[in-house]
Amino acid sequence: MGEGALVNEKADPGSWTNHREDGFVRSFDFAPRDSYNAAGQGPIDMPRQSRPARARRKKNVDAQLPPPSLKRAFQRRLLAWYREHGRDLPWRKTSDPYHILVSEVMLQQTQVDRVIPKYHEFLERYPSFAELADAPVSDVKKTWYPLGYNIRPERLHSIARETVARYGGSLPNDADELLSFKGIGRYTAGAIRSFAFNEDAPILDTNVIRVLHRVFIAEGDPKAQKSRLWALSESLIPRGKGYDFNQGIMDFGAMVCTARDPYCLLCPMKSICKTYPFDAGTNGS
Repeated sequence: MGEGALVNEKADPGSWTNHREDGFVRSFDFAPRDSYNAAGQGPIDMPRQSRPARARRKKNVDAQLPPPSLKRAFQRRLLAWYREHGRDLPWRKTSDPYHILVSEVMLQQTQVDRVIPKYHEFLERYPSFAELADAPVSDVKKTWYPLGYNIRPERLHSIARETVARYGGSLPNDADELLSFKGIGRYTAGAIRSFAFNEDAPILDTNVIRVLHRVFIAEGDPKAQKSRLWALSESLIPRGKGYDFNQGIMDFGAMVCTARDPYCLLCPMKSICKTYPFDAGTNGS
């Protein structure tokens, strides 16, 4: 995936993704898939749905959610797995919204082991939104090197300037306010709310899509089922445990339910998974 022509900075994740062997992937929040025409040749205006149409769509999505017993089984197993196997990552030792944002932007298109040293270096150089906002964007891009995809430090710098100008240097926790920033889409907003503010906010990145689709759906193209998957992600979060649940499902997708050769025999979900046993020829999601 290249940077491409970025059209809308407040998009659903998944439009720009890059699969890696460890499955730990972030998606750019910049260009929505359904803002392009069928030929993929540029943005088109999407008609607004009427209120009854939106209500019918929500009703149809809700009808596709798993029963409570299945949701509880998934929740219990995932949280137990995460307690034992969750990764020790530096951004999990802080609730600072600025640190969380920096980590999330860095993890877009970049492997975790490359992000960790640069995360520490970047925060040492720019320890707050104010310091980052005051820095020349050219210096920020030099500090960012060699992570690549230089639209990311530019967007991060823009978010810092906007945060200082509009909110006095403190990132808001309101979903609509977060989505008003250029460069913060639905996934990043959910990650900030969940990991910085401990809210039960849903997330949907490549790993989460893969896990939820394999366990609960197992048919059709996941990319064409974003509304259903967002509703599923939100419905599965145990009350008050959004942080651990979201971190857990990302780790689970990175370490067990991987894109290639998932560890099905050791998977705690195999008895409830619609895709088990996984066959790459027929279930290659």
